[in-house]
Amino acid sequence: MSVFRWLMLLFGLFVLVVFQTSAGPSFPIFGVGPQVVLIVLCCWAMVRPPVETLVMIPLAGIGLGLLAFQGMAESVAALAPIGLAALSWNAWKESRGFTPLPLEWAVTIVLIGAASVLHFTAHAISVELATSGVNWLAALRTVMLGGVLGNMIIGAVVYWLVRIPTSGSAAASATSRSARSAGF
Repeated sequence: MSVFRWLMLLFGLFVLVVFQTSAGPSFPIFGVGPQVVLIVLCCWAMVRPPVETLVMIPLAGIGLGLLAFQGMAESVAALAPIGLAALSWNAWKESRGFTPLPLEWAVTIVLIGAASVLHFTAHAISVELATSGVNWLAALRTVMLGGVLGNMIIGAVVYWLVRIPTSGSAAASATSRSARSAGF
């Protein structure tokens, strides 16, 4: 990937982090502001090469930690499972050769749901440790359930917004990789 593409990728990530921290809470779905950065990272992890996601995760966590009212380590830890999913999915995709698009879309939505649950858990544990406690039943019912459902619904659309523009460059890079490995 060229330097210009990396700069554009990092600029886009910065814009997402700023949107998440400034405007995201203004658009609640099921009473909870969507985790736009988490959704885009999950979609990116499923569509693009894992190296991009593995660079974006810590940078997004640092950005969210600096701009939002949450800890930096907590933000990075809450997004870290997406990197493991990116590596696992990429290894599985390469072993199979071809992955049907509906399967990739469904797995992406499941990943968004799982990452949302882990994200909620990391933040709830942090709040539990920093304050006198969390009403876990109320938090599970209102924050986690609304957040997971909202993120999955938005993720079903955002997947296509990430997949369609990047599919040509991903296919071209896969073709060039296979040509290089074949010795052409």
